[in-house]
Amino acid sequence: MRKYTTLLFDADETLLDFPAAEKAALGKVCEKFGIEFSEEIRATFSRINLALWKQLEKGLITRDLIRIRRFEQFAEHFGIKADASEMAVYYVECLSTFAILLDGAEELCKTLSENYELYIITNGIGTVQQQRLAKSGLLPYFKGVFISEEVGSQKPQKKFFDHVLTHINEKDKNKICVVGDSMSSDILGGINAGLDTCFFNPWGREEIYTPTYTANGFDALLEIFN
Repeated sequence: MRKYTTLLFDADETLLDFPAAEKAALGKVCEKFGIEFSEEIRATFSRINLALWKQLEKGLITRDLIRIRRFEQFAEHFGIKADASEMAVYYVECLSTFAILLDGAEELCKTLSENYELYIITNGIGTVQQQRLAKSGLLPYFKGVFISEEVGSQKPQKKFFDHVLTHINEKDKNKICVVGDSMSSDILGGINAGLDTCFFNPWGREEIYTPTYTANGFDALLEIFN
């Protein structure tokens, strides 16, 4: 008999290839604003963006500030004269159009949905994540989607997980497991909410906290939840 009835899946870098989407969207921004795209451009923006989202996880910054500040810092770093607000708006428009799946993600969701109720729990901008998930083809396998902007709090805050637990069918925490690639949002958030966690880690990231399980790929996930 399976221990769990319900799996709460992170989206980006667990099911969706966010770095690829970010690169494609930033490439469009650079093209529009006359910036020569390069690996240095991509890596610098990614670093700035990630650092700001980590601040959001800690409650040190608002989501609205992130949208523009990442481009203010980006423009300042490279001495770019383009308007950061305009770049921010166009970036969000472009990012919404890219729903690039990790290899095997759809097959994983299809298989697991036959035995579990699946939900997506993701930090991000509501319109962006909704559009990307709709384009991904994954939504038929999920009972619901919880996006931090729409919930009004973000992982790893307990308030986010309390909202999720109120709105899913399963009420027994022992039968719910969080699956995600982020130690700071998925694993810590799940632990603080009193849930089992599965660290999706094909990237070889450090285990700062102690998840219930660790999976180095989709095959390993299927073994854990078989």
